[in-house]
Amino acid sequence: MRERGIVTKVDGAAVTVRISGGEGCASCTSGHDCSIVGKELVGDAPAGVSFAAGDEVELVVPDSASAAGALWLLAVPLGLFFAGYAAGAALWPGRGEGPRALLGLVAMALGLLFAAVVARRGRMSRRPTVVPLVS
Repeated sequence: MRERGIVTKVDGAAVTVRISGGEGCASCTSGHDCSIVGKELVGDAPAGVSFAAGDEVELVVPDSASAAGALWLLAVPLGLFFAGYAAGAALWPGRGEGPRALLGLVAMALGLLFAAVVARRGRMSRRPTVVPLVS
């Protein structure tokens, strides 16, 4: 994913960028209701590249980071829901759907909590890379 923006602040390798539009903006129908355009994000400048306020740049997030985020925030909690539901069926046979669904929801909530911790502390917590805009 690539988002275009303008540098507003440089603090060492940390570069603050105000988002002006990305690769999908031309085909997007949200118009003025966009949730990303106008926001400021912080990215890391590659070694040997310097930026100044006002430079046009792109924030680059690898596609693998998006896939990893989807795995942790969707697949893991959903899988834990089904595991919890199956465990409820094994622990309380003949008790109906209630305890099974409740145990599934508890397992899913724990999966979401775990995913949030992994996202904040793991490789997904890295900032995007700021690269010069190539015309």
